[in-house]
Amino acid sequence: KRQVMIIDSDSDIVSSLADTVTNAIIGDPTNEAVLRASGVKEYDCAVVCISSNINESILITILLKEIGVKKVVARAASDHHKKVLEKIGADEVVFPERDMGVKLAHVLSRNNVIEYIQFSKDFLIAEVVTPSKWEGKSIVDLNIRQKYGVTIIAINDNEKDEIDVSPNPQRIFKKGELITLMGKTQDVDKITDMN
Repeated sequence: KRQVMIIDSDSDIVSSLADTVTNAIIGDPTNEAVLRASGVKEYDCAVVCISSNINESILITILLKEIGVKKVVARAASDHHKKVLEKIGADEVVFPERDMGVKLAHVLSRNNVIEYIQFSKDFLIAEVVTPSKWEGKSIVDLNIRQKYGVTIIAINDNEKDEIDVSPNPQRIFKKGELITLMGKTQDVDKITDMN
């Protein structure tokens, strides 16, 4: 089981999360003494969730790095904030709202896409509803890799409520199944436009 600790000066926030974490501390995370007394150095990773107060975010990140926390992940409010956090030693900088917005836009802009992971500008993994043209046919029948340029990674069998990872090429597609496939963005888009 992972040990999770929160530190915040807002007692309402700490109280609301106390039952879901190992340690909940009411204290000023911009105060080095509070951070040291909490034992934060013993944790593998620290996440700085403050983004609205850029100065506090930067100060906490610096303090965590100076204390010796192995990995510090910081939330940024802007590209400028991100640059500063990277310069002062944040190991990873995230934009949760922007990243989720981009992901949602990609899912909504594609037909029948349930989920997707963008590997690079050109490649992605997407979970899509089985195109109606594929129903009753197998991966081999459809010659999927050669004809469509994608690889079927898994098929979610709704009837058995199980995921068939690396499915047999002879397996027949059924209506409404969710298929996880990997390929170039343009090839995946062609499949999502089929229905």
